[in-house]
Amino acid sequence: MSQQVDPSDSEQARLLAEAKNVVNTQAFQMKRALDQNKLMDALKHASNMLSELRTGLLSPKKYFELYIQASDHLRYLEFYLMDDKHGKSLNELYELVQYAGNVLPRLYLLVTVGSVYIRSKKAPAKDVLKDLVEMCRGVQHPTRGLFLRTFLSDMTKDKLPEEGNEYIGVGGDVSDSTDFILVNFIEMNKLWVRMQHQGQVRDKDRREKERRELSTLVGKNLGRLAQLEGVDAKMYKEAILPKILEQIVQCKDTIAQQYLMDSIIQAFSEEFHLKTLQLLLKSCAKMEPGVDVKSIIVSLIERLSEYIKLPDVKPSENIFNLFSKYVSKVVEERGEDMELHDVLALQVALVNLALKCYGDKQEYVDQVFAYAAARIQAAVKESSKAEVLTREVLVQAMKLLQIPLEFYKDVLKVLSLGNYASVIEALDFDNRRRIAISIIKNIIDNGTSIPESESAEKLFSLLKPLLSDAADKRDLDEEDFADEQNLVASVIHLLRAPQGSEGAAEHNFAMLLAAKKSFEQGGLKRRQHTHPALFFAALRLVQQLFVAQESDADWAKKARRVIRFAYELVVALEDSNVPQVTLNLYLQCSLSASRCGFDNFAYEFFTKAFTVYEDKMAKEQYDCIRIIIATARQLHSIDEENMDVLAANTAQHAGRLMKRHEQCRAVSLSSHLFWQTDRPQAFQDAERVYQCLLKARKVADQCVDDDMNVELFVEIANEYLYYFESDPEAVAKRINPLLLSIKTTYLDTPEQRQSKEALWNHYKNTIQHIVLKKSTDPRYNAIEIPAM
Repeated sequence: MSQQVDPSDSEQARLLAEAKNVVNTQAFQMKRALDQNKLMDALKHASNMLSELRTGLLSPKKYFELYIQASDHLRYLEFYLMDDKHGKSLNELYELVQYAGNVLPRLYLLVTVGSVYIRSKKAPAKDVLKDLVEMCRGVQHPTRGLFLRTFLSDMTKDKLPEEGNEYIGVGGDVSDSTDFILVNFIEMNKLWVRMQHQGQVRDKDRREKERRELSTLVGKNLGRLAQLEGVDAKMYKEAILPKILEQIVQCKDTIAQQYLMDSIIQAFSEEFHLKTLQLLLKSCAKMEPGVDVKSIIVSLIERLSEYIKLPDVKPSENIFNLFSKYVSKVVEERGEDMELHDVLALQVALVNLALKCYGDKQEYVDQVFAYAAARIQAAVKESSKAEVLTREVLVQAMKLLQIPLEFYKDVLKVLSLGNYASVIEALDFDNRRRIAISIIKNIIDNGTSIPESESAEKLFSLLKPLLSDAADKRDLDEEDFADEQNLVASVIHLLRAPQGSEGAAEHNFAMLLAAKKSFEQGGLKRRQHTHPALFFAALRLVQQLFVAQESDADWAKKARRVIRFAYELVVALEDSNVPQVTLNLYLQCSLSASRCGFDNFAYEFFTKAFTVYEDKMAKEQYDCIRIIIATARQLHSIDEENMDVLAANTAQHAGRLMKRHEQCRAVSLSSHLFWQTDRPQAFQDAERVYQCLLKARKVADQCVDDDMNVELFVEIANEYLYYFESDPEAVAKRINPLLLSIKTTYLDTPEQRQSKEALWNHYKNTIQHIVLKKSTDPRYNAIEIPAM
């Protein structure tokens, strides 16, 4: 009856302690016998010591501890035999130890003596190695056999014939060493795999864990093969790799296949992998369903992509095409056994390979995106999008989409990938939105300009999740929504053809039209963020056309068209909840039209601003009136008749403000509309100016706050001074009583001046300005300065 392993920690610790005690005792006896030159007694104690390794009660982990202790003690015997004090020939000893009673101790002793035998060169290394590796077949217990062969490998690793060492020649050649390692590897793998089938089914997970802990024992053989001097690519391709792969495929064990394929990729050189790439990839298709083939292929791609980039490396065949072919084949053959996220992970690796090693071949990148999109779409057809787009799938899909953005740092190259959009469209709304934001940030960070409408249309197609609602959308809070739309707006300023290029204005306008078309689908909520940017881009284009009028006979026709376009953008905002923005945009449009000499446009846009003011500006009317006045003051192309109408309307609206101080200041400012000397034809109406200032005085006088009275009166006095040099006599007649009234009514006593210090300083500064002017301009003598 076979021994059963008790997995409990306490029992394992007890068994290990007992075995170690025997090993140490027998090792002590062996060393004492060797010190007394009693070889036969020493061999007897060594055999007794090694008999402890025959146990089947220890777990592999505990057995490993026992093995390490016993093998360390055997080193003492090895060194003794190397000193050649025993008086026996090594050939005789080699035969002698084979008479040990039990197979396992016999083979450990045989390997120890065989190691010394090879070192002595009294027998060809190849013969001893072949004999040892075959003799070890005598132990077929998985754990005991695996550790025995590990001992064989460790004892002979520095005695293998290879180029440049002392054992080559009579002792054999590199092929003898590779044969030895391959046989040992194959047998060790068989033993390792057999461990899976020991014990009861309920212990499967524990056995798998134990096997993974022992994987390096098998993998070390591959490392030894890779380190052998004299193994070239031809030998590797014809004599080594086929045997390794044959064993890996034939073992049909998921753990072994996964580990050993990874070991091959890491152990052997990139040069060897390039020569045997097809062989490796063909084997990947033959792995068991549970093997993560994706990680194997990705690891191979990553390693080779770094190697191929080196300037002196020139592959004999197109590596991308080869990988692409076999990746597709693996995916097709494994069918449902390969998860979609693994398929996409392979595409991520392929894109990295294409960009790193074939950067000028954009068609390779596009080919990967076409395949990825097709796989996602096919999966969605068979199921629902929600079921297909798992977290793992989305992570890989987003990686795939981000790679070209980060590599090219030029969204124009990404836009040239015909199938890039197909992958985006296959995703859920949140991730479509996320990649759209990444695209915009990439454009901004790299300062990429979009030069023509075709690229602009492709770009807006990719940004669609930010431009309009979708059935699967998720609502955002107001702050996040505003941030997104501001990002979209920033793209507008990068829609520009190269300056000075032929047809630049036409290209720029075509891109603005494409942007407007895309934005129209987003509703008013989005337009209030994006239309202002589009509007100012249009005005910038108008200014460019105006500046270039000497070289473009049709500039006026083009500029009118663009201004109408800008006007339509503002009209689309009239129903929004940002009336002040709408008003400001109308005023800007009017100003731009006036600068180009389009007086009819300028007048019409200005009246539209008044309409918005009248209908929708319940708040902030004072600020709006100030902006209206400032804008009207710059509309130099409007004729005198129309300007008179605009000025009169503005003054009337200023006089209707509710707050007295705002009304006073607005009416006072309105006076500047009736006195414009910087127009091509001066527009001056002194009587209307004085009417505005007189009304401002009356309104100021109605304020109940003394401090506000003073402040407003001093401001009006300064307005009079602005007009003084144009009409000294009339202004002096009006300012003299005002200055005196301020002084005597509000700032006459020291107490008044102290309580109104800031106002007093304002008044004094005004008086000091008049005094200064009197010293240089006699006309100012007409102004009477009150006694201070």
